[in-house]
Amino acid sequence: MERIFPDGVEAVRERAPGPIHLETASFDQVVTPVAYTCLKFMLFREGACLVHSAHGKVNARPGSLAIVCAGTLCGGIPEPSVRVTTAYVSLDYLLDQLTWRLNGLLLDRHEAEAIAAKSFRHNMWATRLDSDVAAEMGRLLDRVEQVQAEGGGFYDIEATFASVLSLLVPLLPYENISTGPVQSLTGEGEGGRFPPLRREIVSVGQAVQGELSRTWTLKDLAGIAHLSARQLGRAFRESYGQPPMSYVAMLRAKEMARLLRDEPDCSVEAVGRMVGWRGRSHARDKFTALLGIGPDEYRRRARGLDLATPGPDTAETAAEGS
Repeated sequence: MERIFPDGVEAVRERAPGPIHLETASFDQVVTPVAYTCLKFMLFREGACLVHSAHGKVNARPGSLAIVCAGTLCGGIPEPSVRVTTAYVSLDYLLDQLTWRLNGLLLDRHEAEAIAAKSFRHNMWATRLDSDVAAEMGRLLDRVEQVQAEGGGFYDIEATFASVLSLLVPLLPYENISTGPVQSLTGEGEGGRFPPLRREIVSVGQAVQGELSRTWTLKDLAGIAHLSARQLGRAFRESYGQPPMSYVAMLRAKEMARLLRDEPDCSVEAVGRMVGWRGRSHARDKFTALLGIGPDEYRRRARGLDLATPGPDTAETAAEGS
């Protein structure tokens, strides 16, 4: 599936064929925050992991299920290791499944989009499965991954994955569904399709990553793309489902997370300035808002330290300049 906040300027996106792709992997190192244009379903099989995003933290254990929505920057810190099966699933595919499953209860596909938009757009949701449900879901996901590895076609994969959805759907929080107009998840590519990245959008991403500490403005970004500010905003929403300056903030949070791990002697304020955030409080607030975890806590967990372990500039509530 496609990553939309890549590790480097050359790795613009990675795409798997078809609307469903599964991977089971073990991790004993920090998982870099990243966002995808699809939904991620993560079933934790062994070990423990702190999963964090702007929408909260999950202390995942065996049997935990986490769903991370498109456009959500999310990372993980194994404690000390974890094995997880991740299903990357197209929003379009899931909306089709939801529409047909609730056929007769919904007026049209837009109501299915309303349910998805209300519950899961740019969000993270987690639950702890009953042991029997977790075991059955694990067995089904393993089967999907086996069929995928053996080169099975889409229908072979879908047949088994449909059983996963039958276990999943009753668990989802379908509450407080809006009765008014909603923005389509798939209209004009926002959040739902995989449109090719336009060259001018790639050039903006490369420029920002090359000078992340620069004080970027919307006018600057529009100039690089040779577009008006309005055109640039529309192009970014089509590709990433968010405004250009939110994209810049995402890149900064991701780079700050790396620096917090790799530069243990640098203060939060210093690391924040490296990525373009001015002052300790500004950096702390932005990082926490985007990743759902404070920079000091992130650094200590990433280094495998107890949360009470002192370190450089560790008081997250300290006054600016202290």
